[in-house]
Amino acid sequence: MQYMEVTKKSVQEVINCLKEVSSKYKFGIQHIHNVQETLKSKGIDFKNECQIVDICNPIIAEKFLSEDMSLSIIMPCKISVYSQDGETFIAMNSLVQLVDDINPDLIELAQETQEQLLEIIDEIK
Repeated sequence: MQYMEVTKKSVQEVINCLKEVSSKYKFGIQHIHNVQETLKSKGIDFKNECQIVDICNPIIAEKFLSEDMSLSIIMPCKISVYSQDGETFIAMNSLVQLVDDINPDLIELAQETQEQLLEIIDEIK
């Protein structure tokens, strides 16, 4: 399952808002992958903007990893911001579903974390 919101903001405006708002929820931006720029550097003229944000709350990460190191394969969480057909989208995969596939015992923590991420998305859209 994926969560998707449409916004009237540009991709860069959403990214700038995300940088400002994430710390309020105790999340930090670890890296931003600018897919369009990366492809351009490889000689590919990709039309749509796309930035993928690695976002993490270190306290939550420690809780997940203390219980099950294999959860590291889905970390950090990712929020994608992209343009398509003249619209800007903010999207992320269901953290609950990803965690359930690996360790169903941690569903409650995944749900709490996902709710925080969705609050961030709701605030920046």
